[in-house]
Amino acid sequence: LFAPNKVVFLDGVKQSTLNGDAGYHESLVHPGMFAHDHPKRVAIIGGGEGATLREVLKHDTVEKCTMVEIDELMVTTSHKHLKEWSDC
Repeated sequence: LFAPNKVVFLDGVKQSTLNGDAGYHESLVHPGMFAHDHPKRVAIIGGGEGATLREVLKHDTVEKCTMVEIDELMVTTSHKHLKEWSDC
């Protein structure tokens, strides 16, 4: 069935869309994760919508992931309205 797309804009610039989310975040995260033999600790700078964290946590070697986001409104809004982005 048809489901409407969700789009995140930050300061008037498109940042992410629900329909393009997976491919973008997969290509952002997995090359770096696979380049390391055994990634245990990961830092995410930004990533307030949670999609980068979702992709990092797909790697069972990760023991700790710290995400630093300066925009609290982005995190709370994403948690409330963009659950599809961060279903981890």
